[in-house]
Amino acid sequence: MDTKNLLKFRTSTRDYKDEKLDEAIAKKVYEIVNDEAEKLGRENLAFLLNTDGESVYKALNGVAGYRGVMIKAPAYIALDARNNDPATIVKGAYGVEEIITKLHKLGLGTCWITVSEVDEVVKQNAFNYSEGDINILLAVGYPLDDERREHSYIDRGATEDLVFLGDFDTPATDEDLEQRGLNEIFNYAKFAPSANNDQPWRFLIVDDELSLYIEDYKGDVNLIDAGIMMYYIDELSKAYAMPLGFKVEPKIGSDKYTYIGMTKM
Repeated sequence: MDTKNLLKFRTSTRDYKDEKLDEAIAKKVYEIVNDEAEKLGRENLAFLLNTDGESVYKALNGVAGYRGVMIKAPAYIALDARNNDPATIVKGAYGVEEIITKLHKLGLGTCWITVSEVDEVVKQNAFNYSEGDINILLAVGYPLDDERREHSYIDRGATEDLVFLGDFDTPATDEDLEQRGLNEIFNYAKFAPSANNDQPWRFLIVDDELSLYIEDYKGDVNLIDAGIMMYYIDELSKAYAMPLGFKVEPKIGSDKYTYIGMTKM
């Protein structure tokens, strides 16, 4: 499956086989998360792999989960942010999406679990860490039934609801995006997942700059949404031979639109 459809039809797995990751697969997963931490900067974040899924499930059951229900899996990966910089959460979420792509190629299913509201001591008991804070958890394992994987992201808004030209009062038309080589990228990027399917991303095109904003910012959960979308845009731009790459500099405030980062077209 090509990059465009791989992202459009990405699935979330909520039910896993009661089967530990075999040694060879576990080693590959460790290498994947280790390489991602190296790429994004170990001084800012770490990815913690725990293949004792039962212990993590027991520690978090009742206090964390997907839509309020803890997902039981043979392994979990946690994003450990080592500072309070919002950019770290954005980059970490980007990294988790990159990890997901690689895990799916190994035949593993995954599911996002937000744990930012869980007590720190509980998270430390689950992952045995002493530095930073865990905001994101990824359930990992062999899918119980491929046919029951959840396609959560098919119902999407129109592109003109997400992309604006010059100011937020002027929706970008298909012709505007076509002229800039962005039409197909956004036709697929809008399938990116977001918390509660809110689709909070807003893009503003001014001259040769494409900036990402979040509408009605609600905290770390939207920084995660932003990181996921940046991953989608980056991968799709590569597929269309016009790689972009965002400069991440969130400016958190009380405005309706919260600036996250920009890229040159």
